[in-house]
Order: sequence, then structure tokens, then C-alpha cells
Amino acid sequence: MKNLLTFLICICFSVSGYSQITEAEYYIDTDMLGVGNQNALTVTTGNTIDENFTIPTTGLAEGLHTLHIRAKGTNTIWSLYKRAYFYVKAPNTNGTTQNIVAAEYYIDTDGLGVGDQTALTITSGMAIDESFTIPTTDLTDGLHVLHIRVKDADDTWSLYKRAYFYTQSPNSITTATPIIAAEYFFDTDPGVGAATSVAVTQGFNIDEDLVIQVPNAMVDGDHYLYLRVQDQDGTWSLYKRALFTVDVLSVEEFNSNSFKIYPNPTDGIITIETNLQIEKIEVFSILGRKIKAFKNTTTLDLANEAAGIYLLKITIEGQIINKKIVLQ
Repeated sequence: MKNLLTFLICICFSVSGYSQITEAEYYIDTDMLGVGNQNALTVTTGNTIDENFTIPTTGLAEGLHTLHIRAKGTNTIWSLYKRAYFYVKAPNTNGTTQNIVAAEYYIDTDGLGVGDQTALTITSGMAIDESFTIPTTDLTDGLHVLHIRVKDADDTWSLYKRAYFYTQSPNSITTATPIIAAEYFFDTDPGVGAATSVAVTQGFNIDEDLVIQVPNAMVDGDHYLYLRVQDQDGTWSLYKRALFTVDVLSVEEFNSNSFKIYPNPTDGIITIETNLQIEKIEVFSILGRKIKAFKNTTTLDLANEAAGIYLLKITIEGQIINKKIVLQ
């Protein structure tokens, strides 16, 4: 493999809010000069950068190195760096690029060392784009890491590429089994099978509205709802999650005299009565999916939505109130 004078890297940065990226810089291995004083990169101003850069590696010692890139926004604040590892190797031949001639893999631990792992049959060439069947017999249940590396005609091995995979022992019944139970939790997982149970209709899929009560003691702010299901074999799924916000106003701020919503249950038309200024109303399904949004109105038309339970997130004079409605 030839000694690299330059290498091409594709890097993507993004910023939130109203600040845009205006500058970028890089350094290799050590941040000796400090923020704002490293090697400048030419970038196009925007909220996101997705560009290719050519970074010189001349003068670097053989071995593993780390490239660091960071960006600055119009607010003059520099981001944390993004980093990428690369390897510099002196040429063994005349510097021409060599074909890949061998490949090997191992799972989890490199116990045998470079060149002594399980060989893969490949077609020699400058690149490999092939499918391999790799046995997972005798692996324990759980998460594992597959590592693959290649060797060129100079007898030099590459660094490995890795991929994560999960193994699960087959159940005694090999056919698909129906879902029979479900449970949910907020923010922190109490453990599989130890969360709050919720009734579901048994079947191979669940597509229904679930009524999940938010705890009264939950503090204001962003929270996550997690839901997972169990099949007839006793196997629990991974969880699905939904983000929601708790921002409850006091009784004094929204009492029965200043805020009313009716009818509830409703057949689709909802009226909000208040002497305060409504800025916007967002309608969410019970699982947290945004359905509709309204601005500067006190009448909501949900006649085309399916029957079920919905959540209204109402912004009034810069504050938020959450209300549950039932659509018949």
C-alpha cells in the first residue's frame, strides 16, 4: 500500500437554532495551537456542511493518526470536534497501488492475530464488493462484533472494518408467534418485564390507541415514553419510544373561569373558550405523533380524524397547557 500524501474525507456538520456555520478548521493528533488557530478549511456558509476535503498527510510518521475537524457559527461559537482515524504506511514496492489478494474475519476478539484468522474467498482486485456467508454457530445470545480485514500484494494487512449483529437462540416453535402483552415506562427502564403493563389485543401486529397516564409528579420538560411487547414464546421486543413535553400551568393560571374546552367527548368540532390570547394549538395522537396544528383560532375541526384519544398542546401567552380529548 502506498504512503499517502493526501487523503479525501467527507465530513458532515450541522448546527441547531439560527446560527450558521461560517468557518471550519482541522488538526491531526494534537491540538497544539488551540481553537481558531488551526488549519483552515474552505466551507460554504450554511446550517449544514456536507463536503469533501483533501487533507495532506506529508511528514506524518508511520502508524495510526487522528484527524479532528470543528466548525464555527455566526454566533462565533466553535463546535466540539468530529474525529476520524487513519493509518500511514510506508510503501514496500515502487509506490504503485496494489491489488487486494486475501481477506479474513474474526468475531469479537482477535485472539489469533493478523493473518491467522478465518480466511474469506475473494476475487483479487483494487476493491472488494462481494457477499459472504459467515456462520454464527456456537455464539452466545446477545450482541457481537464482526471484524474483516484485507491484505494487498505487498503482503500488508489493512485495519479492520467492523459491523455489529445480534444472535438469538431459536425457540422451540419456529413459526411466528402472536403478541400477547405490552408494557411501558417513562425515561428510565426498570427492567424487562418490570415496567407498567398495558392491555393490548393479541395478534401478530398492534395498531391501536393506548391510554397511558402521565404521572402527576412528573416534572416539567421533555420526557420519553418507551413501549415494548412480548410474544407467546415469552420473548420481549426492543422498545419503541416517543418524545413528549410536560408543561403544566397552575390552577390559578388556568381556572374554570378563564379556560373551557367543549364538547369533550366530541364528534370532531371543538371550541375553546378563554379570555387569554391563543397563539397556537398542536394535536397529537396518544402515542405522540403530531396530527395537526392551528394558529390564532378557538375552533378546531378534527372531523376527518379517526376515533380515539388525542392530546392538545395549547400555547397561550407564551405558556403551554396540555388537554386530553376523546374523538367519537
